Amino acid sequence: MTTRSRCLALVLLALPLLACGRPVGNLPFSGEGTKTTTMPLAAGNVAFWTNLDVAYEGAATLGYRIELSQAGRTVAMVDCDLLENLSLKLGWLATNYGAVHSTVGHAKMQCVASLPTGGPTVVKATLAFGTRPAKANLKHADLVLKQ
Repeated sequence: MTTRSRCLALVLLALPLLACGRPVGNLPFSGEGTKTTTMPLAAGNVAFWTNLDVAYEGAATLGYRIELSQAGRTVAMVDCDLLENLSLKLGWLATNYGAVHSTVGHAKMQCVASLPTGGPTVVKATLAFGTRPAKANLKHADLVLKQ
């Protein structure tokens, strides 16, 4: 493969990543709970990603409930699934041995919020198991916002 062919291949591989937006902030989670921070967000769509490392036994669902507020009022609210229906995965490794599951990697979730105006935005996110597994080891499940 020539140098030119390799460069073209790298550009083509990078195009989907460029279309995903740039990171504007994150909320680190090392377990279930609620985190709040303020970020400068622009008007338009906000995409939500996760950086996840979890192992569990049995059936499970895991999700974020995200509320975006500006000037004291809620402007968007979304629910995001961390384990299913992910639109783009990077460095993603999911293993399933019977009832034992392990997932690690970075992925874009299908949930999207739309902001009518830009400016300082309070991001309140709650991470929780919907269906609680028999056993779980949640090392991290960081929420990443991109625009």
